[in-house]
Amino acid sequence: MNHYFTDNRDLDSSLSEFDYDFGDQKFKFKTDKGVFSKKGVDYGSYLLLNEIADLDLGNDVLDLGCGYGVIGIILKKLHPAQRICLVDVNSRAVDLAKVNSEINKVDIDVYKTDDINTLNLTFDSIVLNPPIRAGKRVIYELYEKAHFNLKKEGRLFIVIQTKHGAKSHYTKLTTIFQTVNLLAKINSHWLIEAVK
Repeated sequence: MNHYFTDNRDLDSSLSEFDYDFGDQKFKFKTDKGVFSKKGVDYGSYLLLNEIADLDLGNDVLDLGCGYGVIGIILKKLHPAQRICLVDVNSRAVDLAKVNSEINKVDIDVYKTDDINTLNLTFDSIVLNPPIRAGKRVIYELYEKAHFNLKKEGRLFIVIQTKHGAKSHYTKLTTIFQTVNLLAKINSHWLIEAVK
């Protein structure tokens, strides 16, 4: 099945661009067919950013399943001293994230991989807007790998809707992480923090 959490190199291209404001910062993003939320920043990503933008996320932060780079790029602009890494399985998304980092003048590392364990890096925080279309098995594996790649007391932040199984995802996280906190429920979106 083809969706944004696959690496479909044969998909037709139709580049577009949009402006986005977050706080007092202005951003510009290029996007294309075959990537998540190609018409603009989705509500879940906005809520997640809004929840974590002012938190101390530590020195090393991973935007897991970065798409065309919105969350990682905005976090880097807000916290320029942080090392921000972006990862996605989708080649088109990775290419766009690299382009968007240049457009927005941020220095970030962008990797294409379906297994973050291969990066041999550890993080203070990992941010994830889970790829719902990929299914629970894939998402739960991402939670496990996030746990493995977090430093001690590192944190995973996710956003997920009630209709997409937020309650079961919360329960699954409690089987992997030391502590799981529901940070907020906003318009059926759950904002969850899981601490290693």
